[in-house]
Amino acid sequence: MKIDSPSSITSREASVRLEWISTRILPGVAVLLLSIPLCQWADSNLPDGIVPVFIIYLMIVIALWSMYMAVQYAFVGIAQTRKNKTHACNNQTATNESTAQNPVFLLEAKSIVAESNVNENVCDAEVVEEIAEKTTITDTKVIAEETNPGNEPSTVSAASASSTYQQGIDDFYQSQAESQKKKLDTIHEYLLYIMSPFVYEEDMDEFCTDLLRFAMDHNYRPEVEWKRYKTKLSSFDVRHLVWSIAIRLGLGKGKVYSNDDCACYIERRFASLCVTGSGEPLSHSTLRNLTVTSNSDQIHCDIQGADGLLFHIPSQLGIEKDGR
Repeated sequence: MKIDSPSSITSREASVRLEWISTRILPGVAVLLLSIPLCQWADSNLPDGIVPVFIIYLMIVIALWSMYMAVQYAFVGIAQTRKNKTHACNNQTATNESTAQNPVFLLEAKSIVAESNVNENVCDAEVVEEIAEKTTITDTKVIAEETNPGNEPSTVSAASASSTYQQGIDDFYQSQAESQKKKLDTIHEYLLYIMSPFVYEEDMDEFCTDLLRFAMDHNYRPEVEWKRYKTKLSSFDVRHLVWSIAIRLGLGKGKVYSNDDCACYIERRFASLCVTGSGEPLSHSTLRNLTVTSNSDQIHCDIQGADGLLFHIPSQLGIEKDGR
């Protein structure tokens, strides 16, 4: 057997031999020594002669050695895994550091190139800006000439436009208010004339006020019945009276007033007049027929004229003639 001298052994070979001694020889000796007491203990607990002693000893040695190798390989695997992870992290760090350095050189190179082109870009930018200004001025002049060819004053100022807008609103509502007042005054004059034979003079203002409220709001429903009459009236008379007013305010399908509105007002305000000969209240559908006539009518339906507002009473007939 050839034995190498200490001077001829390399450091790698020494490391391998040391590893072999520490992981194989010494653990093997320990297993052989530890198996002796275990064999004695097993032999004492087993029946005499059932298993030879050397077999027991051999089985214990194999079992202990197998356990040792399993534990060793487990620890080696764990250590190797951690080593690989550490190595990978180190490589990644080194890669990131090298990558982080590269943009510095790129930026430096770009700045050098940019500096070399500064003068040319400045000149080009000045030329382009000058051309753009000239083009904008020319376009503005052309648009102004097309919009205002005669060089007339420009559009109305913002303040003037706002004032005109507000003036239009004010005039519209003023016109509406004047038109509404004219209608109410005309209706009031008609009521004063046509109801004078049937309502006391001291009650006329209250009577007209309630009807004028209905003339201003088709949803108005009186809460108090009118009962003071100088002369007895019929349901035909009050239906003709209300129809003559509503027709001038817009009566019919799709308009402000409907026959139902008029019937509701009549059956509340003139309830005592809206009864049959036997004293039974007239139905709502009967009161909806506003233009039906009888032989005893005292107030007739007043059909509006060409202007759609004036009534056929002396004062308004005179106005109508003057208007013609």
